[in-house]
Amino acid sequence: MFVRIMYKKTFILFSSILSVYLVHAQISVTKLWSMKANPTLNSINGVAFKADGQKVISGTNCHPASIRMFDSNTGNLDWDYTVGSAFMCIMGVTFSGSGNYIAAVEEFGNILIFDNTGATPVIVDTIKTLTSYAFSIAFSPDNSKVAVGCSSNRLKIYNIPGGTLAHNIVAHTGWVTAVAYSPDGTKIVTGGTDDKVKIWTSTGTLLHTLSGHTGDITSVKFSPDNTKIVSASKDDKIRIWDANTGTLIKVTNAHNKDVNGIDVSPDGTKIVSVSADSTGKIWDFATGNLLYTFGVSDSGVVNAVAWSPLGDKIVTGSAKSDVVMWKVTVSSNIDDSNILSAWSIYPNPAQNTIQVTLPTLLKNAKLAIHNLLGELVQSYEINSIHNDLDISYLPHGLYLCTLEYHQNRVSRKLFIQR
Repeated sequence: MFVRIMYKKTFILFSSILSVYLVHAQISVTKLWSMKANPTLNSINGVAFKADGQKVISGTNCHPASIRMFDSNTGNLDWDYTVGSAFMCIMGVTFSGSGNYIAAVEEFGNILIFDNTGATPVIVDTIKTLTSYAFSIAFSPDNSKVAVGCSSNRLKIYNIPGGTLAHNIVAHTGWVTAVAYSPDGTKIVTGGTDDKVKIWTSTGTLLHTLSGHTGDITSVKFSPDNTKIVSASKDDKIRIWDANTGTLIKVTNAHNKDVNGIDVSPDGTKIVSVSADSTGKIWDFATGNLLYTFGVSDSGVVNAVAWSPLGDKIVTGSAKSDVVMWKVTVSSNIDDSNILSAWSIYPNPAQNTIQVTLPTLLKNAKLAIHNLLGELVQSYEINSIHNDLDISYLPHGLYLCTLEYHQNRVSRKLFIQR
């Protein structure tokens, strides 16, 4: 029993040491290009990437309001749509997951639906929410619905195509200023001017009310695995919640002014936020630690942000009508890609021998065994997929096994010699 307890305590200690290796990464953000979203330089209220990451759209204040589409890589203007004088400001824009539709929500409660299957988007429907105002918009993952946050306390969900009303929900005691679907399409999260975040089924049954923010909710997002919700507020804070229970997980004092927009990286490890303090910031999702601050010094208020589905870019939209594309680079001495992490040690705990199994692409690697003091005990050249190694020379204890291949890319695993 004593030995088991000792192993357990040592394993926890060594796991903590290992976690330092795993999370240590350098992140950098550099500007790729900047373009204006409106001919009269009106403020941007929304930006969004197409699912393939190749296009980005923006929507602006009026008059006139503009919707523009840019090539994500070059910044070339691919589409320039001037919203007619019958409409006011565009408050939010989004692509459907299929990319076949673009939706924009207009300030006075109209939804503009564009067919995006041709060379140039074409407006095919205008949906009237019959509310005084509308603020936010999101497509369902299956492309069949569009959810809109409105005044009159309403969350409204419409069928696409056709624009018929599917659900009309009294969602908040104030305006519904933020809305997002879960990636699996089973839930919707909303935020309002009542400072509340709420979780709903996709058909509008209330699951949880999340209290804690002390300012209007400006943006809400699900994590890619559907398990967590991130919310931003004019109280300058970001909060992370459990999507299944509504429990608060973490609070981050993110900015010194309103947090106007957030998004989650496609791998779920990072959060990006933008603020009235003119900065963008990237945060570690698990720890809440600040990883990087970026921005243009004279950008003014930054209103909107989106993370590319490819993970390599972030787009921001400012009050000075600047659509700015940023390149995100993450470098680390640990490669946690599926290929590198797929190698295994068996059995574990072991007794005198272990089998190290590598994916085909990882052949011709180096393997090193270190003790608890970090001292190198033994090293091996690995030339095949299945490798039987004699470890009978190792005293009983816990060891760190390090796999190194191609240009010093490294992965580490723990094992016990009994």
